[in-house]
Amino acid sequence: MKNHLARISLAMVLFAGAAFAQNEVVEEGRDVIQEARLEIVRSELRLTDEETAAFWPLYLRYRAETDAVQDRYAAMIEEYLRRYNNAELTDDYADELMATYFGIKRELLGLQEKYLPEFRGVLPALKTARLFQLENKINAEIDGELALVIPLVETE
Repeated sequence: MKNHLARISLAMVLFAGAAFAQNEVVEEGRDVIQEARLEIVRSELRLTDEETAAFWPLYLRYRAETDAVQDRYAAMIEEYLRRYNNAELTDDYADELMATYFGIKRELLGLQEKYLPEFRGVLPALKTARLFQLENKINAEIDGELALVIPLVETE
């Protein structure tokens, strides 16, 4: 798992540090992250053949919904960086930014809550818990890398 998390860290450095404005870099970073995420889940969840058949279509549906929300998160960060670099941060934009951020976080938690019973329908409780631990660990790694490269709002 450490190798895959290292790939995610590298992708985040490229994704966040290289340039949010370059769509090709953004897409490559997302692809690396998605591929590493799938490999982590595949290797760490240790599914039986029966579980595998039921799990993967559900997980891919969950990831598609989650990725759509995370695309909005990436767009929010891109907009923030653009405004930051152009010295266009305002109190009104800060209010909008915080509302968007908290809305996205609530929506992501809502998706986990929505899918929990569905995952419990195809996996035992311990494997379901492990899945969400893996998801949260990967997301924490991504958020940590973003925190290193996203500048704080200037207040003066």
